[in-house]
Amino acid sequence: MKKILVIDDHPAVMEGTKTILETDTNLSVDCLSPDASEQFVLRHDFSAYDLILMDLNLGDDISGIELSKKILKENPLCKIIVYTGYEVEDYFEESIRAGLHGAISKTESKEKIMQYIYHVLNGQILVDFSYFKQLMTQQKTKTSSSPQSEQDRLTPRERHILQEVEKGLTNQEIADALHLSKRSIEYSLTSIFNKLNVGSRTEAVLIAKSDNVL
Repeated sequence: MKKILVIDDHPAVMEGTKTILETDTNLSVDCLSPDASEQFVLRHDFSAYDLILMDLNLGDDISGIELSKKILKENPLCKIIVYTGYEVEDYFEESIRAGLHGAISKTESKEKIMQYIYHVLNGQILVDFSYFKQLMTQQKTKTSSSPQSEQDRLTPRERHILQEVEKGLTNQEIADALHLSKRSIEYSLTSIFNKLNVGSRTEAVLIAKSDNVL
């Protein structure tokens, strides 16, 4: 029997996912709500699980990918999948770069979630053909032209968020405008700052405009 751990800050989501997964008698599922303390990773034996489903937004003080990095640092053989309610394409590549086994949407059917889990358990990653084709096209563009800058790798959502930042909106106002959580906006801004190598919203807008990203 394979042991699965669902990490989420919403009890109803955890229990619902547990119920769905345990319709497969080969899966045993535990649930865990995280906290932002430095001791969280050390208090739990994540190596006991064959796979972890990790929510992306875990509250104001912690993100799923950052928590996953900490778990992988202590347990490098762990297999972790981002389990999110947002667009998977926005986080898939970043998840892979962080050492995770991709991402899947909470809105997918039970059959597709099960399929993805079993692929990962077998050491594989399942990618939709349309998204794979998009990645291949981007790769061909990179190899046939000059090296792509970090600015050029901003996602459409990140560009949209920067446009809202330029208007002077707060993180909460941007979240309301884009129908996202405040935590999601903060996480995206962190990603933008890292890509543009800046430390503030003003710098990000100025750099993006100077390089014709906006």
